Amino acid sequence: SHFLVSHAVALTRDSERLMEVKRRINVLPLGSGALAGNPLNIDREFLRKELDFSTISINSMDAVSDRDFVVEFLSTASLIMIHLSRLSEDLIMYNTKEFGFITLSDSYCTGSSLMPQKKNPDSLELIRSKAGRVFGRTTGLFMVLKGLPSAYNKDLQVTIPGFGLLVSSRVPVNESRAKWLPSGTFS
Repeated sequence: SHFLVSHAVALTRDSERLMEVKRRINVLPLGSGALAGNPLNIDREFLRKELDFSTISINSMDAVSDRDFVVEFLSTASLIMIHLSRLSEDLIMYNTKEFGFITLSDSYCTGSSLMPQKKNPDSLELIRSKAGRVFGRTTGLFMVLKGLPSAYNKDLQVTIPGFGLLVSSRVPVNESRAKWLPSGTFS
């Protein structure tokens, strides 16, 4: 139980971090324009309320060049993936004959083509490998942002697809984790 609680504590911190990120990035940029605001005199406060944002961006140059929301999310996702990868590695190791602390359910393992009697913990191995993708996206974003001048730049378009890809890949990881952990048998 001490082992499982150690991972639960780390994942609880991750959940708290996500809530902090959500609070910090809940800023309405609409009406900032590409550089110097919006000439249409839109009611940004009305839009903020209608779209359920907690605050409005205060500087148009910052608002159009800001990708802090992506950086913060990717950084938090990197920590989450570190914790899930470590948990996965522990379970893979504890599932071996040498340790024998846990028996993973056949539902989340496959047989080996060379040794059909062997159980490969594929879902756990895939979680470990997905962690590297998240770290790569985070590092790639840092490289794009480090040299940009103020205001909007076309380079910023590459930040959003990576963000979407990460979100779509994290959902199956969480769904998988939610199922395989309770399906194992601990010794």
